[in-house]
Amino acid sequence: MLSGMVTMKTQLAHCVVVAAVLVVAGCNKSESTPPPAPVTQPAPATPPEAPKAEAPALPPGHPDIGGMSAQSLPPGAASTAANPQWTVPAGWQEGQVSAMRRATFLVGGADGQSAEIAVSVFPGDVGGLVANINRWRGQIGLGPVAPDEISGITSNVDVSGTTATVVDFQAESAPSGKTQPPRMIVATLPHAGNSWFFKMTGDAPLVGAQKDAFLQFVESVKF
Repeated sequence: MLSGMVTMKTQLAHCVVVAAVLVVAGCNKSESTPPPAPVTQPAPATPPEAPKAEAPALPPGHPDIGGMSAQSLPPGAASTAANPQWTVPAGWQEGQVSAMRRATFLVGGADGQSAEIAVSVFPGDVGGLVANINRWRGQIGLGPVAPDEISGITSNVDVSGTTATVVDFQAESAPSGKTQPPRMIVATLPHAGNSWFFKMTGDAPLVGAQKDAFLQFVESVKF
């Protein structure tokens, strides 16, 4: 009987030892291999916005075509019309051209006076005569005129059987750094759905002296 009790105690001790080993092994396994951490998926990248294209600039001195009443013409839109023929007056020097500015001429006078003649073309009426005249007047410091005043400040010339409208106005005083007030003469010529602008701007005495040559230049245009 005594030997049986010893055997039972021995077996019980073995069981306790085995259980302890299993518990320790389980703890070590739990500590050595922690459960994987949840993986956070990155947010999808937002594609960058395409840069907005800038509107091409209008030729210097040309009326702004933003906010036109007669049509929706994007700023800087150029006409594909071919250049007409014209006769350039003596003494005019050619300047730079572009898609919208079809010709530039420069002329000089006494005491450093200067004037520029620009030819440009745009599709449509570019906002209409009244709006254009008031923009041009604003460029040399003059106030706007009412629609019923337009007939009193315009004249007409014949250009290849088409009537061109001419305006001529002068600022009241010279701008800073200048000795002469600016003067501007513009001829607007509609042709084949486009508006052609022939514009001379510069020191008032020189522009006045070149007016006849300018009008002859406009009248020489042949499409």
